[in-house]
Amino acid sequence: MKETKQKTWWPHHVLKAGSLAIIILIVVVILAIKFQVPDDAPAIIPGPDDGQYIPGPEWYFLLLWQPFWYFTGETKHLLAYSAIVPFIFLFFLIFLPFIRIPFKRKAEVNPGNKEPMGFFSKLVFNTPVLLIAVFLAGITFKSGYQAKILGCDACHNSSMGHRMYTPPVNVAEYYQVDRARQIKSAKYKAGKMVSIDETTGEKTYDLAGAETYKDANWQMRHMYEPTFTW
Repeated sequence: MKETKQKTWWPHHVLKAGSLAIIILIVVVILAIKFQVPDDAPAIIPGPDDGQYIPGPEWYFLLLWQPFWYFTGETKHLLAYSAIVPFIFLFFLIFLPFIRIPFKRKAEVNPGNKEPMGFFSKLVFNTPVLLIAVFLAGITFKSGYQAKILGCDACHNSSMGHRMYTPPVNVAEYYQVDRARQIKSAKYKAGKMVSIDETTGEKTYDLAGAETYKDANWQMRHMYEPTFTW
């Protein structure tokens, strides 16, 4: 019986995977040119709620922002873990090709000259990987489709004034000083007002589990609910 020659990483796998990657890249480029982001500003100013259900690259990082929406108040301490876990998973994927599982005896390439797996056998064999891919795609869609990613120009344009139109010159200083001051003073408390002192006029708020003005939770809601959290 004629012995089947073993396929190696070079050139068999490189040519096969490289050809597929080039085809996918060409398809992505064609789609990006043909179906561009529907934004006609400044000729036509979009509405603040435009962009929902329209796929955009923001969907990917919105997935990482989701914990700021859910982990508030008493569960805010979980934010640290929500930032660490994705990076651990990412590093695992990066170093996965270099992981070697030691065996006492080198396994034969094709013991007994068995027939290679067919399409459906490969599909069943790769079911766990496909399920993980579907799960990641699902949570990416679930975390991003509500975002009004095209409505920013409705308010952030030249007619709304300098502060609304142009970003800060020194972004680091803005977040460390100006934005930090807004969060600390919390002019607009996201809590329920329970009483007003008749003498001083000072307002008392019920801030149990509430967030403050311009913090990360506010920023998330500003992306998803711009007309409500402006």
